[in-house]
Amino acid sequence: MDFVTLAGLIIAFSSVFLANWLGGGDVVLLLNLPSAIIVIVGSIGATLIQSNIQESLRAFALVKWSLFPPVYDFNSARSSLNSLAHKARKFSLLALESDIEVLGNSFSSRALQMAIDGAEADSLSDRLHDDAVRLYDRRMKSVSFLESIGGYAPTLGIMGSVLGLIQAMANLDSPEALGHGIAVAFVSTLYGQGFANLVVFPIVKKLTGYIEKELLYHQLLIDGICGIALGKHPYRLELELDTYE
Repeated sequence: MDFVTLAGLIIAFSSVFLANWLGGGDVVLLLNLPSAIIVIVGSIGATLIQSNIQESLRAFALVKWSLFPPVYDFNSARSSLNSLAHKARKFSLLALESDIEVLGNSFSSRALQMAIDGAEADSLSDRLHDDAVRLYDRRMKSVSFLESIGGYAPTLGIMGSVLGLIQAMANLDSPEALGHGIAVAFVSTLYGQGFANLVVFPIVKKLTGYIEKELLYHQLLIDGICGIALGKHPYRLELELDTYE
């Protein structure tokens, strides 16, 4: 689990409650279920309208990366590729048949299998690059979906405030109830801004970093496996891959 994300969320929300408490505000006023519903559920609903079920499911599945991020060990991958290069040079590409899963990555397993099956190095490189870019584009569509949720949230927060003010106006004959109603109404605006800027956008930024790192990791695998297919000397290949971090 990524405890940094968890700690960041706790600190962000705690700062809001702490500031409210230090300002003499009532903490209970910040806890409003109707405001949360119109902001969170409304934002997700609006985003679903502009998308499709497949993209939305991919996006929600990607959110788990914020707490359980993928691991891309560049050092381990370079070491494994170097071992494969030595083995292929000493025996042949066919000798790598038993090492298909050694990198522990479905992308690398498919790439290595294609190299063993005799795919031409140049066409193999082009094909794998296309696959990596398509995967990157698909991931970024999921990020755009999540970003749209953050874009709609502040507007839904304002709508919630307007709705709250309408209800508050119904109590004009009771100044105390009117004041309380107005205070609660503006909580929706706070929820909209908070949900977008303390939750959605930071998570989107973190996911984008992971996706870019995944693309770089796949580039490492492509260069390494294509280098093995070309019969490059292991030490030369090691030097070429050493720049990936």
